[in-house]
Amino acid sequence: MLRLLTSLLPLAFLIAPAHAKVLTVPLWPRVAPGSEGITEKEKVVERGNGKTLVDRSIHDVHRPTLSVHLPETRLSRPSAAIIICPGGGLARVVIDKEGNDLARFLAPHNVIGIVLKFRTARTTSHFYGIRPMEADVRRAIRTVRFRARQWNIDPGKVGVFGFSAGGILAGAAATRYELTDPRQPDPLKRYGTRPDFFAAAYPLLTMKTEVAGTHYQQLLFGPTPSPRQITDYSCNLNVTPNSPPCFLAHARDDRGVLVDNTLLFADACRKAGVPCTTFIRDKGGHGYGVRDLGTPINKWRFAFVDWLIQRKLATPAHKK
Repeated sequence: MLRLLTSLLPLAFLIAPAHAKVLTVPLWPRVAPGSEGITEKEKVVERGNGKTLVDRSIHDVHRPTLSVHLPETRLSRPSAAIIICPGGGLARVVIDKEGNDLARFLAPHNVIGIVLKFRTARTTSHFYGIRPMEADVRRAIRTVRFRARQWNIDPGKVGVFGFSAGGILAGAAATRYELTDPRQPDPLKRYGTRPDFFAAAYPLLTMKTEVAGTHYQQLLFGPTPSPRQITDYSCNLNVTPNSPPCFLAHARDDRGVLVDNTLLFADACRKAGVPCTTFIRDKGGHGYGVRDLGTPINKWRFAFVDWLIQRKLATPAHKK
């Protein structure tokens, strides 16, 4: 049914099916570290009609949240979960087109999509840079594992997914993780932040100037990025044999985020012996999400589901 809807409504975003419910929870118990004293108000821009076409862009995020897409009926066994980091150029969060839509698409395959509304590198009047964003995605992974029993999630099957600029956030989680530490006084912090798998579509994954340009470098690190910062957040330079398996989708004609991001990361995985599946097509551009716009790249979502099924992270549609 979802496949049919996608073909009939190529320009629309999918509306939540009746069998799913969305639980929105704050990521931090009070004010997020680094956001103290900020009074700037969050802004939501609806770029669709708000009914059949839902496409919200969220600006000036200072209170991060998780939107957990839970099945209406608790399944007989725990599910895999994917924390989704939407795109938005690191200045906004495109929460439906590159967030909730993927969660809804995966729901029939018994995968729980969890959309992270994170603090972006820059808001209208505040500069965060990369560190609060990285803290948000690490906190999200820990929160999902901490609440795994409550949400009926397998804590050993928690992955991250990044769209576009959100790819640098998910990629950093996959390559700059913190290990389990049972000595931490905070029970949540005892959980490690290494995702069990990593996936992305048209992701920003390197800070190499020839690929990323200087715009993203300055967004993440300020006006004078250091060589160390460039290296630390070029995900392709931080792949090790312990990095999680990954799936990456990209179009060669993408001018928003060059396909070299995916090629460099996939090559690093090959050299490190990390399983990495790529879905690369000549045509498709940028920013398509899970929609079918009639280009070859739009079939990535089915290849991704197949990849999840092969790894026993998902099931064929409707199979409980």
